Amino acid sequence: MDTIRKHGGKALKIFQMAEKELLRPSDISENWLNNIFERISNSKGIKPSLLNNLVKEGFLTIGEDQSVLISIKKQIEPIEKGFKRLLEIYLNERMELRKRQLKFDARNPLSLSTVRSDMVTFVRLVRWLQINKSHVSSWDTGQQEDIHEFLLTLTLKHREIVRKDLVVLFKLAKRKRIITHIPILDVKSREFPPTIEPLTFVEQVKVVNLIKSSLYERPLECLLTSLCLYHGLSSSSISKIKATDINLERKIIYFQERPPVYLSEDEMILVSEYAKRRVNIRNVENKTYLIISCHSAEVYKDQPVNNHFIARKVKELSGFTPKSLRITCFNTIASHFGPQLLVEGFGLSLTQASRYGKLEDYLIEAQIQTQRENISRYSDN
Repeated sequence: MDTIRKHGGKALKIFQMAEKELLRPSDISENWLNNIFERISNSKGIKPSLLNNLVKEGFLTIGEDQSVLISIKKQIEPIEKGFKRLLEIYLNERMELRKRQLKFDARNPLSLSTVRSDMVTFVRLVRWLQINKSHVSSWDTGQQEDIHEFLLTLTLKHREIVRKDLVVLFKLAKRKRIITHIPILDVKSREFPPTIEPLTFVEQVKVVNLIKSSLYERPLECLLTSLCLYHGLSSSSISKIKATDINLERKIIYFQERPPVYLSEDEMILVSEYAKRRVNIRNVENKTYLIISCHSAEVYKDQPVNNHFIARKVKELSGFTPKSLRITCFNTIASHFGPQLLVEGFGLSLTQASRYGKLEDYLIEAQIQTQRENISRYSDN
């Protein structure tokens, strides 16, 4: 009884801290708990039982990044010695950066998927050099012409992204004295015209009317389309929504990587109608995700639907892709209220928000409008 009382008090203290510091239970992470254990004295005894309980209840996943890290190391393993060392250093540097960000509760810590994507690019370059430039046996023997020739094999937009990643890699290599020169120009990034245009006003009205007229007949398609058009959600974000992320009383859907979504009355109807159909899907009681497939191959798997599933449903109803609707949402919001709202209300980065308008221009316009209003009030008085 003394042990239960002793640990029960500490567990209560941890949950009270979670209530103050976190938005919802799904925000509990292994790193956050480790920080809490460091702040609470004599918490060693409660740690194993509390972790096991949180895992059992589904609020915590231990070592969820381990599989991604293993896949990154597997990519590096077969690389030749002349190239391998730099990739290992890059991985260690990125992991240290991520560790610092998590320690200080950074708003958007470096994602392991980003590191994996970078590593895929670097490994692809190494393999291309080995096939097409056999004289290049290490990073130090590569020349600017070799790197530029590799970049020309990529599409225009992808080329610019890869070029910036390679600049970071080569700067690190020079700092660590692995190379003596940087075989790529560090020039200002080019701005490209948008390849996907937002919907016209007529097209927007058409999609809105389709949603309103199909609330009860096609609730799933309407719900997915509405989340893309009104809230700018990507297919990936929608697929990861869990049933426990929805607060029906407050009409809110919570997310880990962006501000919550507030549902309209029509969207509440769509959620309700979809829920009625969802209960008829086999094995639904063992499903945690909101959007699930009724396909026989997916019935006994508790995993999110893929992006193709959502894209197909949205296009069947609206005739447009989720990305087109998402761009339309952001473009409309930025044109009426400025791109700063995309950062604060939709969770976009400053770089992403700047694609829909220059932040400085909107600040200047707001200042001019304020001065005009002050002059108008002064003249009236």
